[in-house]
Amino acid sequence: MALKLKNVIFLDLQTTGAKPDTAHILEMAWSFMHGEAVHSRTVKLPNDELIPKRIQLITGIKDEVMLASKTLPEVLSDFKESLKSLNEEKPLAIIHFAQFERPFLMDAFEKLGEEMPFQILCTHEIAKRLFPNLPTRGIKGLAGYFGCPSGELKRAEGHVQATQVIWQGLMAALEEKGLSTFEAIHEWLAETPKTARGKYEYPLPKEKRLGLPKQPGVYRMLSRWGEILYVGKATSLHDRVNSYFRGQKNRDSKKLEMLTQVWDLRVTVVGSPLESALLETDEIKKWNPPYNISLKVGRRELAFFNRDFTSMRNQADEEHVIGPFSNAMALDSILRLSLSLRSPSFDEHMFYEPLDAELLKAGFQLFCERHGFEPETFTSVRSILAVGLNWYRQLAEEAEENLEECSNDTNVSMDEQGQEDVELTPEDLADKFERHFIRSAATYLRTKKLTALLNADIEIDTKNKIFLRTRNGQVVSELNPDGARLQNPWQDSSIDTYDRMTVLFTELNKLKDKDHDVRISLR
Repeated sequence: MALKLKNVIFLDLQTTGAKPDTAHILEMAWSFMHGEAVHSRTVKLPNDELIPKRIQLITGIKDEVMLASKTLPEVLSDFKESLKSLNEEKPLAIIHFAQFERPFLMDAFEKLGEEMPFQILCTHEIAKRLFPNLPTRGIKGLAGYFGCPSGELKRAEGHVQATQVIWQGLMAALEEKGLSTFEAIHEWLAETPKTARGKYEYPLPKEKRLGLPKQPGVYRMLSRWGEILYVGKATSLHDRVNSYFRGQKNRDSKKLEMLTQVWDLRVTVVGSPLESALLETDEIKKWNPPYNISLKVGRRELAFFNRDFTSMRNQADEEHVIGPFSNAMALDSILRLSLSLRSPSFDEHMFYEPLDAELLKAGFQLFCERHGFEPETFTSVRSILAVGLNWYRQLAEEAEENLEECSNDTNVSMDEQGQEDVELTPEDLADKFERHFIRSAATYLRTKKLTALLNADIEIDTKNKIFLRTRNGQVVSELNPDGARLQNPWQDSSIDTYDRMTVLFTELNKLKDKDHDVRISLR
């Protein structure tokens, strides 16, 4: 029987590891070619084992999801009951990358004292022969190539749905080769050697990207069905977009996965790189593209403090007017210091990784001795910021670099990550206090500059002069005839506005670094 007429099974497993001798089946999902529903079961782990954290991140399956789980024999019993509807002795199961699932399935049925009640056909093996030069044949990239909407594809149910889309696409390509039955495909797989990958072949027509203008703008990479996969900005649309398609070695796997799904482009030409950067952030918010990471809303929340930094809110109000900070951790270290100086001991989590409270105290005492400070001075967060601002302003050439370091307001730098195994001295911690004073001050100063840009007239002296006007955090071409009412949109706790002003601030600094004259009139 032709496979397009055959009611095959689509199957996927999620497991706690790579091999059945050291890992367990965590989830099993299946569906049928001529059935709409996907059957999905979580599998109770032996001895009430907990799911490893790494596996929780990969699969999205948390321990609480397992409350409704069944034992593996119960799940296999449900599966075999479903197979009865096919009325076949050995039906065909379609699995993507079956070399992973097959050992787990064989082991599971062997423990039941049974043979696997189905045959397996691997879509990955077929795709390797039909499309040897696609950038990737992973399940997400290949499903997107055939038009499946992109998603996280963490759970087995999503993998089953993606495998069905892949199978439909592969069947059409197989039929063009005269391969329509399982026997014919099985024989073809055995006879057709795996070919070495040659030059990547992308679904996006080459002339589409080569014809792009060498002008600033925003580009959108589109899937087969018009889904926006990625939004990016460019100084030259032609150069930037074509850079994705150059080279073979050491390519980023995530980019290759995306490019396997890109069938079309949509671009907007603008007058300057600054305008492209501003349009990019708004477009990312509008479309929420799956392959963009930065500038997405997600679960981000702004943070605003009251004037003495004793209270924090996620929205600005009449009391909480200091901000915006991109998260509540922005001033965490100096807030903990201020509180520690009013408490019996130092907070051991002052610098994120736990440190001995007495060592922290010794480091702070040395810090004060170096600069002639009385420790009690810093019970006020404002006094910490005042000292930090004074030092920051003395750092002339380094000032902008430090300010940019704080662009994410996390207050954690690379030299402070992964140091939990290093034995720190009071001298090390005294240095660390200095850095945190300066970085916290830079972060605080940055909020003031962002707020100033909410309502401003900006003139930039480049080859083609640029004029920008911001009103209430929006870039506008002209004012309302009746005059725009100026306000502080931070009260709406808008991530959109925050990112727009952050991009504007960063791009203006880049222009200043290139010795362009930037004139800002605040309104």
